[in-house]
Amino acid sequence: MHIHIVCVNADQETPDDYLELGFMVSDALQVALKEMRSQNIQVNVSFGTVANSEADIVVWFVCEETNVDVSLNDNQKNYKLFLNSFREDCQPESIKHLRTYHLSRFDNRIGKEVTLSIPLLEGYRVFYWLVISDLALDIFDAFNVQEYSQKVFLGDTSDDLRMERLLLKRDLKAFGFDILPKKDYPCHTDEMSQTQWQDLNAVEIAIHLAGGREGDKINHDAYSFLEWQEKVTETYVLQNNNRIKKFVWVPPTVRFSTDKRKFYIEKLLKNVDEHEATYTFKTDLEKFKTILHGELSTSSDHDVAALNDDFASKKVYVMCDVEDVTQSGVLEDRLSTLGFGILKLGTGQGAKMMRRQHQRHLQVCNSTIIFVDKAPDDWIFAKLQDNLRASGLGRVEPLNTKAIVATNYGTASRLSKILDGNPLYQSVGIFVFDDVMISDDLLSFLSSF
Repeated sequence: MHIHIVCVNADQETPDDYLELGFMVSDALQVALKEMRSQNIQVNVSFGTVANSEADIVVWFVCEETNVDVSLNDNQKNYKLFLNSFREDCQPESIKHLRTYHLSRFDNRIGKEVTLSIPLLEGYRVFYWLVISDLALDIFDAFNVQEYSQKVFLGDTSDDLRMERLLLKRDLKAFGFDILPKKDYPCHTDEMSQTQWQDLNAVEIAIHLAGGREGDKINHDAYSFLEWQEKVTETYVLQNNNRIKKFVWVPPTVRFSTDKRKFYIEKLLKNVDEHEATYTFKTDLEKFKTILHGELSTSSDHDVAALNDDFASKKVYVMCDVEDVTQSGVLEDRLSTLGFGILKLGTGQGAKMMRRQHQRHLQVCNSTIIFVDKAPDDWIFAKLQDNLRASGLGRVEPLNTKAIVATNYGTASRLSKILDGNPLYQSVGIFVFDDVMISDDLLSFLSSF
């Protein structure tokens, strides 16, 4: 993976300060990608408007407002990283449509915008790492053609809630949902409405974050960029007979920048005027995540229940060690062919995100399989412990169907003798998968819940 970070700014004479920031981004990006087990990462940093033609990925690091255009190569994967907030008319024309990754945010504690600097400002480090991790994960997904089965619309937000949007995006992706929009919307109501409508056609749910600041202005006196996005979603919901739901999160404590914005939030909370189809929650972010998890889980279950196959509503969480991924894939394919819904961990997400996805799968699955080929005993028993603790991880119903599937009889026999001596594991079934067929005993066991 060859990444080229190109520092773009208006001051052609003194790029050194920005280059140093570019190298900081490079170091952090490499660390984040290595956490996702990316290998052979090469990152170059330079100043200018043209990227290295040999690079797979180009990150346009825009450091100042500029009308100087850059040379975009559509054969490369291009990303846009902003040091500060820039208006649409103050950035290179060729990259206006790219999704912006913001290094700056408005800090309500001190009442001003903060961004990347040398040294890092106190309290900024966490937000900086969230931005770089977000960029790294999107690069990793695109480079490895990661596919998500469902999509969620997560609207743009003002600069005071950028950290909260990043946290919510990470959470949703950890649970298997891709995030729209993928591009920046134009600051014109007609074009924005058309583009957003297409995105809303592809999602299960629409989420907006409403803070105390209005955000960017558009060609409309009554609405800001963010408010128009919310209005488009509301219109879509009403015109499509509530095909999707619109959720809005408001922080428990809000500092309003204007009386106009305060009045807008008050209408949101009362669900009046253009917010009649809106579910608005003024609570802490973790509680809002829990609400979304329940809603998305219900939506997924509804879709699955519509399938005709009796097996289709039965979700099996297949756990395997890193060394057993290939062998496990054969079992997963066979079970999927028989109509079982397969849950498994995505790769390259970082330890924290994979742990969240692991917990989520334990919450929603109907049964679990611990697949064993080369996995060490310590790993096997750690997963068995997680099965026992599933209710403590937020699972509503008991997890009664737990199986170990080994690739040979010797391993199955050895584990059976160990588990027989522990009453906690009496409900765990042990089976052998011979790479040719799935035993009737295993199918009956998985179908018993």
